[in-house]
Amino acid sequence: MNESETGVVAETSRLRIREKRIEDAPAEYAWRRDPDVARYDATPPLVLSYTEFVQQFERDLRFANPTRHAYAIETVEGKHIGALMYYNADHVSGTAEYGISIGPAESRGEGLGTEATIAFLRFAWRSLPLRRIYLHTLEWNERARRSFESAGFRQTDSVLRHNERFLRMEAKREWWLLWDSEGRFVGFSRKTQEPRRESAPGS
Repeated sequence: MNESETGVVAETSRLRIREKRIEDAPAEYAWRRDPDVARYDATPPLVLSYTEFVQQFERDLRFANPTRHAYAIETVEGKHIGALMYYNADHVSGTAEYGISIGPAESRGEGLGTEATIAFLRFAWRSLPLRRIYLHTLEWNERARRSFESAGFRQTDSVLRHNERFLRMEAKREWWLLWDSEGRFVGFSRKTQEPRRESAPGS
């Protein structure tokens, strides 16, 4: 099947990034209620009922929003393991904010967040009207910071939000594509290659 039939927008040797489906709702509901996942996402655990969550999930799938779009992350075997999204998109300035979450505990610390981020950026620079993508990660979350650095983000600022200190990091299209052409990311997310063993662990 082609990408339009499967909803897949990017693929690596281990992962696929695809459009979300209603079947993703149960796993996402469980992850967003998990205090450990919420802590790393710097959000409170979800308090909506499952019915309310599914209704909201369905609305998001049905009605397009030009300032944000979410995708599911699954293994090549089809196991749903997380989600990523861009939001606060400004198509005049070509900027958007990025977020990613890996749900199952056993899928964290394996470099999958790094791999998914690199694959998403390759897709974004090719297919979306974006020139700069930025994110905010908790200052104490060193594993996430290393993951984002490995994916081509660099720190630009430190900000305080809700009594938490965050690092602001960004990637710019021109220099990211230059790094990619030089082979900086080739060991992480090309479909035909396995991740390098010596690479720093991702989120």
